[in-house]
Amino acid sequence: GANDEGKSMEMTTPVSTTSAGEMRFYLKNDGATTDNPYLNPLTEEDDSFNEKGAVKIVEVPPARLAVARFTGFVTEGEVARQKDALLSSLAADGVEIDVPHGAVVPHVVFQYNPPYTIPIVRRNEVAVPVVAPDDKAALEKEWGEAEDEASKHGLADDLAPSDVSDE
Repeated sequence: GANDEGKSMEMTTPVSTTSAGEMRFYLKNDGATTDNPYLNPLTEEDDSFNEKGAVKIVEVPPARLAVARFTGFVTEGEVARQKDALLSSLAADGVEIDVPHGAVVPHVVFQYNPPYTIPIVRRNEVAVPVVAPDDKAALEKEWGEAEDEASKHGLADDLAPSDVSDE
């Protein structure tokens, strides 16, 4: 590294960008301890503070993602096209997206190559959160139990106007 102590931190691929605008770099953990100064972000009071921008080291929680691979440059338009294609494929396969109904589906873009790699051989991925098959089964069981409970209390026949046909 180009720092006072000559230390470097190996970065692993991919570099990811979230739909919220966060850029994430994944760091190798080669037996690092909490005493390692690189595990904590620097503050402006530190002598070796990087004036070019704040860096936070955070642990990213695990998530279940559906991923589609694509080549070329990562542009806003290309990401939108790839995300739409992925969402269409998931809908056709009956895979449920893990977001509230009507909410914008967040995405993460993973980029694996250095910037000088030619577009045809670049490896990129777009990912969206999906519901695990186990989660869906648990929800269906919960909903079934709620319907059974409603029928015990005579609420099963409680119909909304939209439930009744005009015929």
